Amino acid sequence: MRSILLALLLVVQPVMLQAAPSGKWSQASYVWDSEALLDPEQRPAELEALRSAGMDKIYLGLKAAQIKDLATTRQRLEQLLQDAKRSGVQVSLLLGDPSWIEPQERHQLTDLLTKLKGLAFISLHLDLEVEQLGVPVPDQHLKDWLETLRMAARESPWPVEISSHHRWFAEKKAGQTCVPCALPDAGVRQVSLMIYTRNPKNSAQLAEQIARRWPDLQFRLAQSTEPQLEATESWAGASTEQLQHQNSAWRDQLQPLGIAGIDWQAWQDFPKR
Repeated sequence: MRSILLALLLVVQPVMLQAAPSGKWSQASYVWDSEALLDPEQRPAELEALRSAGMDKIYLGLKAAQIKDLATTRQRLEQLLQDAKRSGVQVSLLLGDPSWIEPQERHQLTDLLTKLKGLAFISLHLDLEVEQLGVPVPDQHLKDWLETLRMAARESPWPVEISSHHRWFAEKKAGQTCVPCALPDAGVRQVSLMIYTRNPKNSAQLAEQIARRWPDLQFRLAQSTEPQLEATESWAGASTEQLQHQNSAWRDQLQPLGIAGIDWQAWQDFPKR
């Protein structure tokens, strides 16, 4: 999602589906700028702000400078992971450079995973938007994307999750690689669906259709609070109370289908109390 960062980290088919076990609904946010969380002096207030906003999970990314000073960064990450656990906040490692989809660049992802092994993240969240390599998206790019995910699942010490535009989870198209068909064998079962719309009825309906269409995958609904998006695509300007009310409505509608939660893009734009 953020190409300027070396991110580390952010019509239903006629088939019947029984309601999946509801599980625990969670609310998460993409934290691309982790400076405050990694600063020991700012961390307590930042964790408190996350919890006050209703977040119990974050996708954590880092800047290139933080990766360059890896000795310091690892130490601060270890402290953050301990403090976050005590605060009831789960932390997923966020990686988001779309160039890693390309075969010749894939080794950069492997190198980062090697450097960060041993840290107690709950998962590896890959935000590799294939559209950023150019549109229309050639089928080979979909195959390359899947191969990168296979490699990540082999190399990662944490379960692999992804975020993706919802277009790849529509009905199968003749002659096009079926991304959701291939994900389980690639080692990926959780997907955050980027359905950016201010219309909660539409986002819930589309997420429900996709969850019914692909029962072998578990989905989360990703929404935006980014002010640079069109007003019809973003919840920018909404209050924390409005978003928490909407989160509850989505939970009641989507959790019985096995949809696991809501992901907000991004924390820096989310309303603070």
